[in-house]
Amino acid sequence: MELIVLFLFHLFLFYTFQIQGSSAVTDVFVKTGDDLILNRTEAEIPSNPRIWLWQFNDDTLVEFSLGSPPNVVNNRFGKVEATEKSYSVKLKDLQKSDNGIYTAKVVSPKEQILTQYNVTVQDPVSPADLTFTCAFISSSYNLTATCRADDSSISITLLRCENQTCNQEEAERRLVTKSGSSLHIYQLKESIVCNHSNQVSRNESIKQIENHCTNNEPRKHLWYITLILLVLLLPIIYILCRSRKETGDKGNYDNTIYALPLANDQTETLKETDEDCSPTTTYSVVGPSMSKTATKTRAKDQPESVYSQIKAV
Repeated sequence: MELIVLFLFHLFLFYTFQIQGSSAVTDVFVKTGDDLILNRTEAEIPSNPRIWLWQFNDDTLVEFSLGSPPNVVNNRFGKVEATEKSYSVKLKDLQKSDNGIYTAKVVSPKEQILTQYNVTVQDPVSPADLTFTCAFISSSYNLTATCRADDSSISITLLRCENQTCNQEEAERRLVTKSGSSLHIYQLKESIVCNHSNQVSRNESIKQIENHCTNNEPRKHLWYITLILLVLLLPIIYILCRSRKETGDKGNYDNTIYALPLANDQTETLKETDEDCSPTTTYSVVGPSMSKTATKTRAKDQPESVYSQIKAV
């Protein structure tokens, strides 16, 4: 009884293999708008098949008959071309509506699946954007690299530093985006690579790991900036102050000049007053009247004159 069951089981497997043939499905990815050729060589076709065909899901695209040219049954909006000698089918300008299983199958004299392709049409991925951020927390900070694409992002912390001691953190990370693409960020020597890819396209952004963070806290940076500004502003302030002082001195000098006419008037007035009040000397001679004789006698003798000076104050 066991031998009969075993025989029937092997017979079932053999029959299934004959019906299905090579039932392995091969994944094929095509970029939107590209063409795809599904190849079958003559050596891969069973001997003397009367009918075999290419199918899309359950719809027949092209039918091959012994001794007849290939017949395009379903052209799918002008996208299907068939070649008799190569047993191949060319699918043109593929779109996402063309996703599905494409099958090469013999239907006569015995049904047999030759091969199957699972075709997936994908759009090219968007550019990858790589940025660095440095987050300070008290005396520690973290250097983080972020890889972005479309509406997805992935980050890794490169360095975690505390009290001037830094430790290497994550080296890489992967993420599958909502659109099915892959976002991969990793360190390559002294660089960080942000990779956004799918099966039909790839975009990368590579940047050097520089000192995006320093061992100083942000406050120290502010002090340095303030000091630099002071050094730059002090000469300007000095020049402005000196220029203002010189302008003020010049104004005072002008005021003195403007007051000169008034001073001159006052001086002239004072001068005139002094002249009016200056002392006057009056000479008077007191003595007997002189006659001609006296005059002659005085001419011989020394003159006798008495001077009396009256000073008017």
